[in-house]
Amino acid sequence: MIRLNFLGTRGFIEEYTKQHKYHSSVIIEYKNFKLMIDHGIKSRPLKKLNPDAILITHAHPDHYIWAEKNAESKTPVYTSKKTFEYGKFKPKNYKIIKSGKKFKVGLFTILPYKVIHSLICPAIGFRISVNKKVIIYNPDLIEILNKNKILKKIDCYIGDGSCIRANLVRKRGGNFFGHARIATQINWCKKFGIKNIIFTHIGKETLRKEKEFKEKCPGIIFAYDGMKIKI
Repeated sequence: MIRLNFLGTRGFIEEYTKQHKYHSSVIIEYKNFKLMIDHGIKSRPLKKLNPDAILITHAHPDHYIWAEKNAESKTPVYTSKKTFEYGKFKPKNYKIIKSGKKFKVGLFTILPYKVIHSLICPAIGFRISVNKKVIIYNPDLIEILNKNKILKKIDCYIGDGSCIRANLVRKRGGNFFGHARIATQINWCKKFGIKNIIFTHIGKETLRKEKEFKEKCPGIIFAYDGMKIKI
């Protein structure tokens, strides 16, 4: 059985609630191996969480504490070269990974893939395979490159909950950046037959309209801090 433990679900915003207080982070646990994704400045201490490995999506400080603060830990941190080089501090036990190149951590097979999100801090998503299940995790994005490959045969999609229908996509120098609407990501999932859809990284609009949207789309899950589910 695979366990998902959502440590935090708050976007990089000042607003917060009791259910969305800590920055977006999750632990995927299988056979007592804890694979953690992201660790931001508003997160629980690593010593208490005790993960076996940490994956980092990008260098914004709500996902990468080392951008602004040091976090002493012996836990291996898997990150892209650009993310590792960004910020004031560096994790001591780091592993550089590349988009499109699979690697193994414990019993997990992980494929990092490129997403469009930030011009300054390029982001990646993770396609994670374990126990014959495949999980997608991309909490910050406006687009997935090569969706036909990445979203094929997915058991659980965990995506960007920054906005429901508000336009948070911007353009600078011919390049787009920002956040995809929840409605857009749901359409991606429908196209590829993905039924289990979870949103984290909850933003301002979603905080205001979360209850209303749940009533209209009861099959969609909005993660909250401390939420635990099995897949």
